[in-house]
Amino acid sequence: MSAPLSAVESTLVENRVFPPSEAFAKAARISGMDGYNALCAEAEKDFEGFWARLARENVVWTKPFT
Repeated sequence: MSAPLSAVESTLVENRVFPPSEAFAKAARISGMDGYNALCAEAEKDFEGFWARLARENVVWTKPFT
């Protein structure tokens, strides 16, 4: 018979899922797992280009970065 789990150990085996509300999901910048996976694939294919694109789209630069 195994010993009972400590409070910390029981937290580590937590597996409940709490999905976001519909309103929160609609406002998300990434449309779901397909969108997330597409971003990951883009980053894996061209890491520097991926971050450069995001920097150009989301940061206001006084002069272009190099």
